[in-house]
Amino acid sequence: MNSTKNIIVVVILITGFIFGVSFSTLYAQTHIVSGTACGCTLPIPVLIPTFSSLGVFVGSIVYYLMVPKIEDKKTKIKENKERYETNLKTVIEMLENNEKRVIENLMENKGKVLQSKLSKELGKVRAFRTVENLRKRGIVEKERYGKTNYVKFTDKFGLMLH
Repeated sequence: MNSTKNIIVVVILITGFIFGVSFSTLYAQTHIVSGTACGCTLPIPVLIPTFSSLGVFVGSIVYYLMVPKIEDKKTKIKENKERYETNLKTVIEMLENNEKRVIENLMENKGKVLQSKLSKELGKVRAFRTVENLRKRGIVEKERYGKTNYVKFTDKFGLMLH
């Protein structure tokens, strides 16, 4: 409820500021056209600094009213990220040892690793079988790269890296 009130106050402040600037522009324009620009109640050269100051004031109030909402969103994002990372670690722990090593390799290399690198670490046959098992389950895909392949997360699992 408090957030809604803040947003309404922000909208009212910005609308009021825009109205004030528009009205003052019309006021100045009228006096300039009629030739009485120097004799108006509010001198035109004072309008610019007045509305600049008012703009800074309105901006400060808007910032003050919106900061708690922004901070709440940052906190929620951080909590969600921590929960996500915890869940991810739990899922990785459930994989077979070789699958775990392939997934960890992918995560360390921004989601893309050469199959030849995996072959050096796991052995050629074991790396091939492990990658094929992960590919059949839709976790990784292979992309041809010269005489080897890039192994990378599929789109739905590639989100783990962001």
